[in-house]
Amino acid sequence: MLRSPPMRVIRRARAELGDRGPVQAVADLGRLVKQRGPKGLIERLGYTVTRHTPAPTGPTLSPRIFTHAWGSAHSPGFDLTPEALAANRAVVEQFADRPTEVRTATWFLTWFEHPLFGGVHTILRLMSWMKEHHGVEHRLVVFDRPGARDEDLRSAITAVFPNLADIDILLPVDGQVPDNELPATDIGVCTMWVSAYPLARFNRTKAKFYMVADYEPLFYAAGTVYALAEATYRFGFAGIVNTPALGDLYADYGNPTVSFVPSVGTADAVSESAPPKPSAAEGAPVQIVLYGRPSTERNGFELIAAACRHIKERYGDRVRIVSAGEDWEPADFRLEGIIENRGLLRDLASVRQLYEDSDIGVCFMFSKHPSYQPLEYLAHHVVPVRNINPATSWLLRHEENCLITEPFPQMVTAAVSRLIDEPELRAKLAAAGHDDVTSVSWDAELAKVWDFVTNHAG
Repeated sequence: MLRSPPMRVIRRARAELGDRGPVQAVADLGRLVKQRGPKGLIERLGYTVTRHTPAPTGPTLSPRIFTHAWGSAHSPGFDLTPEALAANRAVVEQFADRPTEVRTATWFLTWFEHPLFGGVHTILRLMSWMKEHHGVEHRLVVFDRPGARDEDLRSAITAVFPNLADIDILLPVDGQVPDNELPATDIGVCTMWVSAYPLARFNRTKAKFYMVADYEPLFYAAGTVYALAEATYRFGFAGIVNTPALGDLYADYGNPTVSFVPSVGTADAVSESAPPKPSAAEGAPVQIVLYGRPSTERNGFELIAAACRHIKERYGDRVRIVSAGEDWEPADFRLEGIIENRGLLRDLASVRQLYEDSDIGVCFMFSKHPSYQPLEYLAHHVVPVRNINPATSWLLRHEENCLITEPFPQMVTAAVSRLIDEPELRAKLAAAGHDDVTSVSWDAELAKVWDFVTNHAG
């Protein structure tokens, strides 16, 4: 007679799978082996074992399961001493006397596999612009991936920005990058919050900058990791901040700040006289594109998925719902027949074609940055449907260039339904939004950043 597995085994299996089904879990492991070989699989298994190994116990310490928060709290990298903070403060307090000529820059960046991701792409864009227009020599310190190979990183970068082919790339040796042994440089720049810690220890520079792409503490629940992320905004680094509202937030910490408005980057904008959408053909469905990332909580995938059920029930074959942004199987989320998932699009042509074929774009963001998706939607005459977020109101304006809604699935359905049923409204919002995003120039915005970096801002 077969017996059911013990509940503790079931709970452990559910914890390991998270929101994934067995099919997706196996597919994820297959992709891991394909991308990183057997070593990647060994590292993943090692991480799983470590995560479920109780920490050392003492007389008053009960057994604990290793978590991201526990590991972060005990990481020497995130444990700054009074002496380290004082040395950093001595540098940042000299910001008003920063050099007016910048010839060298050291950038601290976490490992990335795809240079077209919005935040990484913008960082590399600024590096490329500084080199092209001002001859700046860059050193890129990627400190968090032991075993990373220079040639892999360099080829990924130069495929998008060829003029960065000869930048200096510094990777970990024996798992560490010695911050106190890095060569002196005119400026140092950190990016994601974890990279602010090595910059805090790197003092052989004349000015320190924080390239802020979002309010990253909100990537986590209130607690240990939130606290470690939020603390970096008090390091005193001058801010190079992506979007005005986020710039105001960072400046509220008492930091010198310049903000910029991102232009259309990942996909080129189409002209005002773009050809008609495929939905203009008689009997063709209206196409809805989603920014669908189940693994990223700030994008509200569950709410969007629930709304898609309502939309498909209401309109059937009159709509086609396509998701992009992450690899996942609709069947694992009971969305087969409702959403077609294109996954992570790895080339610009695929991104451009998807947007040119779409009419409505649903993308949620619950942190303080709009993300690049609504800009790219508008550049291709796709009307965004977004959640209420005061931090993005500088760009997204209800019934002017988009529709903004409460996050409830029925409310999202109502907003999308308006755009399906009222093609005139859809055309009006698309035209206004296209004008908004195509009026911004990367050259002008990055020149403003350069004037701030070199103490030439008015």
